[in-house]
Amino acid sequence: MPLGSLWGIRLRVNPLFFLFVALWIFLGAPLETALLCLIVLVHEFAHALSGRAMGLKVSEIQLYPFGGVARIEELLELEPYLERRLAWAGPAANFALAGVGMVLYSRLFPGCGPLLFFIRSNLILALFNLLPALPLDGGRILRATLSPLLGFRSATEKAALMGQILAVLLCGAGVFFWRAGGFGLSAILMGIFLFFAATREKKMAVYSFLRSLGVKEKELFKRGGLKGELLVVLEETRLLDVFRLFSPQRYHFVRVVDRSQEVHGEITETSLIRAAIHTMSKMLAGGEDRKNLL
Repeated sequence: MPLGSLWGIRLRVNPLFFLFVALWIFLGAPLETALLCLIVLVHEFAHALSGRAMGLKVSEIQLYPFGGVARIEELLELEPYLERRLAWAGPAANFALAGVGMVLYSRLFPGCGPLLFFIRSNLILALFNLLPALPLDGGRILRATLSPLLGFRSATEKAALMGQILAVLLCGAGVFFWRAGGFGLSAILMGIFLFFAATREKKMAVYSFLRSLGVKEKELFKRGGLKGELLVVLEETRLLDVFRLFSPQRYHFVRVVDRSQEVHGEITETSLIRAAIHTMSKMLAGGEDRKNLL
């Protein structure tokens, strides 16, 4: 649901966000709810404005029940260090807000309950987001760290798995506190939302990976060069298995050999992707089995 724009960045709100706000207001915490919304908004705008400062195009910010997402249109798969810097921006903003709150609390407003809530909420949001699990900021930092070593897809899958594990732990903690007489509904709802978000990140990994491969030729012409890598594969290897060997940070040349290691030819990454797309198009048009390709 669109709410307008700020500094040219569209602001959208997921309908479930209003359910979260209504729940907190129902529990008698309207001021705390307003502070939480402000804290989350500052967190996401920190991501968005940092992205702009790095020359990235930020299209919108969408708020969800337990956080938000700044939509970056550029591909970060080719430059994981940018994703790492971008991920740190949100928690850093929360740490800065907490620091300002601490100064105000100690010097001007000692004993102020809402200000103490503001400080704690910023610290909790920053520390929670730094957990190494997608879709949290810590998960993006983890993916950016692992991506040059494992490849973007594998790094995403591992970080998303951490997110699913964290979600299950949150749900378990919520059930425990609920049964113990405490209020664990928020933890349960957060765990459920986090699990589905992590699962979506995992499913989208292959699409993001293929998208990054598709624009690598453009990046080659834009930058004037990319680091290259030679791969040697058997002639019966499936295309998907070859693509799994690709790294978003490298431009690949694929040398095809048989089991006697006789070279049958060499093909560039771009030509291989185009051949795969052409073959897929023919298979889809003719209703043929894609098993051998994929």
